[in-house]
Amino acid sequence: MNVSPFQYGKIVSERAFVNRTREKELLSHHFKSGINTILISPRRWGKTSLVKESIRLTQEKSIKFVFIDLFSIRDEQEFLTTFAREVIKATMNKREELIKDARSWFKQLLPVMSFGIDPSSEISIKFNWEEAQQHRDEIINLPEIIAKKKKLRIVVCLDEFQNIARFPENLSIEKELRSCWQHHENVTYCLFGSKRHMMLELFNQSERPFYRFGDVILLEKIATAEWMPFITDRFSESGKTISGEQAESIIRMMKNHPYYVQMYCDYVWTLSNGPVTGETLGHALGEMIDHTSFIFQEDLENLSITQLNLLKAISAGENQLTAKAVMDKYKLGTPHNVSKNKKVLQFKDIIDTQGNQLSFLDPLFEIWLKTMFKGSNFG
Repeated sequence: MNVSPFQYGKIVSERAFVNRTREKELLSHHFKSGINTILISPRRWGKTSLVKESIRLTQEKSIKFVFIDLFSIRDEQEFLTTFAREVIKATMNKREELIKDARSWFKQLLPVMSFGIDPSSEISIKFNWEEAQQHRDEIINLPEIIAKKKKLRIVVCLDEFQNIARFPENLSIEKELRSCWQHHENVTYCLFGSKRHMMLELFNQSERPFYRFGDVILLEKIATAEWMPFITDRFSESGKTISGEQAESIIRMMKNHPYYVQMYCDYVWTLSNGPVTGETLGHALGEMIDHTSFIFQEDLENLSITQLNLLKAISAGENQLTAKAVMDKYKLGTPHNVSKNKKVLQFKDIIDTQGNQLSFLDPLFEIWLKTMFKGSNFG
């Protein structure tokens, strides 16, 4: 076998997908039962792969899935246009059918549509934006209207949903989405995102429109017991050997992070010709650090000195960051500086906060950071 059995950096499915049996069953159940779901996890923990794998396992012809990524969508106009286009693409098969039915979907709006050779995948839609702003409920209610007319159930999956909070006048669109979606009987919504603090603000704060909109699931890391057979079996099936102790070392070093466990395994697999050795593990980790160091260096260049010092304190295991001794030792400034810098680092997806516990979201970055600044005071 010349192709690595480990995958990262793309949607992972079927044999390359590691366990998450309980989560897949729960999502599939929610899809079938019409229960709205909010899925939260840091980037590269596999939530998009989980949603798509759950979709694949939900074998019901009467359910149509709409998948929209909000990562690059920056305003309400782009969102509503994309929303309408993707809903139509997922539910229409023929151009003639679409043109005929579209007249009954919109009462006030008159969208301009164009088609490629395959209308189910090549559709362009435009609205007069002044009219669309006045009647945006027609776009927001589109999946429910189509579902009723075609006697379907539709599941709308919106990736990086927290980005909607960055739209200009975001509360207005949030209120209208919630006011419409909560009345949909034939449409289920799966809203997922990677900015934990932003997602929790959207769905857990009582003053926000999406408060208690659905079942909130905080995705956990994949357990070591689930990783172990996956890693050892993939090596064995490809004619190579890795011990349980070595597999556990990879998992522990990468802190069970799905992306980096697969990445480390891939580097080790590529460098080994038979049984994995300790030397192979070391070389693989070194190559990973070498190949990503320029990205990490750029991340550091965009941080202030006190933010860098705060990272050093966190990497050293300091928990009382506003204690005078800690602030003096690491030159963190004032308690206000510490609080402000924690928020900045969290917003940049560098650290995560759960209660009083601070941790790095990227285990390889933490390893690189400790290597780069070993013995330095950052000051």
